[in-house]
Amino acid sequence: MFFSIVIPVYNVEKYLDECVESILNQSFTDYEVILVDDGSKDSSGSICDKYSEKYSFIKTIHKPNGGQADARNVGTTVASGEYIIYIDSDDYIIDNNFFSDVYEHINTSNSDVVIYKFSKYFDETKVLEKCSFSFPDSKKYHGDEMLLEMVKKDAYYGMAWTKAFKKSIATEFNINLVCEDMDWFFNLLSNTDSFSVIDKAYIAYRQRSGSVTSTLRIKNLTDFIYTLEKWSRKVLTSDISETKRKALYGAMAKYYSNMLIVYARLKDKSKRESVKRVKALSFLLNYSINKRPMQINKVYKTLGFSAVITILKIVDRLKGAL
Repeated sequence: MFFSIVIPVYNVEKYLDECVESILNQSFTDYEVILVDDGSKDSSGSICDKYSEKYSFIKTIHKPNGGQADARNVGTTVASGEYIIYIDSDDYIIDNNFFSDVYEHINTSNSDVVIYKFSKYFDETKVLEKCSFSFPDSKKYHGDEMLLEMVKKDAYYGMAWTKAFKKSIATEFNINLVCEDMDWFFNLLSNTDSFSVIDKAYIAYRQRSGSVTSTLRIKNLTDFIYTLEKWSRKVLTSDISETKRKALYGAMAKYYSNMLIVYARLKDKSKRESVKRVKALSFLLNYSINKRPMQINKVYKTLGFSAVITILKIVDRLKGAL
């Protein structure tokens, strides 16, 4: 078995068929599908059973609700494939040669991790946007240099569903985090220097109201802080190349700027309890190597934290008015 496709499933009866059918349409067939029903309250569990009863290479696991990270961990544990691919159950594959392309790329590059792109799909308008970023030239950059160039080009994304990776380097998701993908990808990069990219979008990333990623809570902020505190320390002391260190700090600078946006958008007044920790991480902006954190760094150095938050709120209101 070459690929294990792990899909966490929770209350997605409206989208699950499209997701699974996009897998069944693949030209490459050496794979298994592991559907992890994470305590769904709608008909998602029954839909999973329908597929596993019809196809011998589709397995269904029913478990109590524990969250997406826990569902991925459970699916990864039982996976028998050499490489693992995560797909979110409300997304779908937009190219029938996705698996075959990744397979050929792995055979050519011998990479532990292969990173690919995505396109946003807007559920309300049924519009699939063209991918907004490009990867660096893989003929020119390799390894840590490729990672650094990805951060510079704002093409570094931590989402687990944009990677195929060797099971032997798999790392668990922290089930206590809502930003678990960020932590997971830093861990994965710590386990290998062997990764490469395919400059092509294969996944339709569904944008819908009410999804986990569209709902902000105070935990989004505190988990952001925890993860950046953890990895800013670990990267500083890790035995890695200076190029990789620069790339990872550059990625954290972007994440820090995203965290400031989360802080600005949060309505919860308890966020003020985290101000000292947020400010203490502002040093990450000094490692900015792409547009957004570089802009925020200039404002932060000139006007300070409060001014940055005020400006971000104004920008948000202006965008909402357009």
